[in-house]
Amino acid sequence: MRLSKTLVAASLGLLFCLAGPFVSELRAADADYPRLVPLGTGATAGASPPSIRFVTSDDFPPFNFVDGSGLITGFNVEVARAICARLTIPCTVQVRPFPLLLEAVRENKADAIAAGVADTPALRRHLAYSVPYFREPARFVRRWPALVEPSPRSLAGKSVGVIAGSRYADFIGDFFPTSKLRPATTEAELFSLLKSGEVDAVFAGAVGASFWLAGPVAKGCCAFSGGAYTEPAYFGDGMKIAVAADNTALKASIDGALRALDADGTLADLALRFFPESLY
Repeated sequence: MRLSKTLVAASLGLLFCLAGPFVSELRAADADYPRLVPLGTGATAGASPPSIRFVTSDDFPPFNFVDGSGLITGFNVEVARAICARLTIPCTVQVRPFPLLLEAVRENKADAIAAGVADTPALRRHLAYSVPYFREPARFVRRWPALVEPSPRSLAGKSVGVIAGSRYADFIGDFFPTSKLRPATTEAELFSLLKSGEVDAVFAGAVGASFWLAGPVAKGCCAFSGGAYTEPAYFGDGMKIAVAADNTALKASIDGALRALDADGTLADLALRFFPESLY
């Protein structure tokens, strides 16, 4: 899953320049963060691998990026490191251009990819995927003080900004049929429409929205309204670690570690570290 990154990258850069690396003061328990990893059955993890060689890209903030010290970090990267800490094994995280990540695993130059690689039938010929450890929800964003709980009734006849042709536009069209869709071509344009009052609400991915809300352009005009929407049919089934298709033992170890990291709140704490506020 590769999310739109232009607005996030710009907002992240501004936040880092103004306040240094962002670390939320919230903790998972305070934010009532949901469980991120689905419960389920699967291969039982055996002995941990001796080590894991992760690869990632460096162009996808806040998930994978190079910080001010020149070190690779981000939500995906720190999840990978947390997996190794949980398994009590050493690991490395190396940077590769995104198109070369699959090649690194196929050529046994790496064991696992921590970069949000899409889970598709074509890629499953080469890769096996862990349980999902992050799902980006969709959220409504509205101007103060019009933060009434969004519903098909409360938004009937109201204009809702969406990215043209997106999964968010499809969702509003299907479940809020009496709302008036206002398409935009970029997230920057979308949030500009909201701030200027040209739309009554915006429906978009929570990651980009959270950085815009926390950034200087919004100037406190707006806020999340209502709850989070996570329907997989519209918004995907989440980010996963990818390993070689035949490496079932490594997949099982990573799945077990992710479930443990979810249960003890580590995944939620990492999410709150890299996003300006709870996405849920």
